[in-house]
Amino acid sequence: MKFVFTTKLEDGDVIVFWEYELDDFGIYNSAVTQVVFNDVDVLPILSEATMYELDAKALAVYEESLND
Repeated sequence: MKFVFTTKLEDGDVIVFWEYELDDFGIYNSAVTQVVFNDVDVLPILSEATMYELDAKALAVYEESLND
């Protein structure tokens, strides 16, 4: 499944493309697949720590969207 959201990264807004699998127990195999800043995919230059932060943020935003 896919989920797209906008968030702040450093001083600018980025569009995050997140993919995941879902079953009866929850979400697994989640991964950020693209991070777009000013129409450019900046994923290749992001650190591993930033990728983990964006993955966690994606999960939080996704779960929040379900509660609305």
